[in-house]
Amino acid sequence: MSSENFKIQDISPEQYRKKSRNATLIIMGIFLVIGFAMAVSFVNWWGEYTHNQLVLNFMGALVGLAITAIIVKTFFIKQPWMAEAMYGVRLKRHLMMVTNKLRPVQEAAESGDENAMKIMRFYHLGLTQMHKFENNHTALLDMAAEKQTLENRLIEHQIDLNQIELNPEILEPYQYSDKQSDSD
Repeated sequence: MSSENFKIQDISPEQYRKKSRNATLIIMGIFLVIGFAMAVSFVNWWGEYTHNQLVLNFMGALVGLAITAIIVKTFFIKQPWMAEAMYGVRLKRHLMMVTNKLRPVQEAAESGDENAMKIMRFYHLGLTQMHKFENNHTALLDMAAEKQTLENRLIEHQIDLNQIELNPEILEPYQYSDKQSDSD
């Protein structure tokens, strides 16, 4: 498991959507150019050996996709114009780490485990931010009662509500029991 700490940042949903959309359009444009060039090249290079140019076009597009992925991973991932998109990816990755152990964490939080309550608070804050980024008001309403119950429990235990940081190592003690994993 990654031990990379993650901290929820204060990013407006409008800024996130705008910058993520711009990054997506740039990457899509690069893929279209490279994918088209590779597809045409494959047909030109090997077209005389086969009558199935659709397969050559598809193979060229796949190579173009691989080249684009390498360019993004090598050159673009640290660029300022990619910051919001990469933040969203990291937020989703850390939320998924909690989701993968959600039932044991929830059960521990309900029984008064302070670390589990902190994890659940981070999870709620992260989900809230992601739902706002995605303009998903229904999901925000769906989790309101659970979020309020946890907030009350945190206040009762005098735990800070501002749990905006997650160290994935804190999730390690929470495992599904054999009985739970059999029923899932």
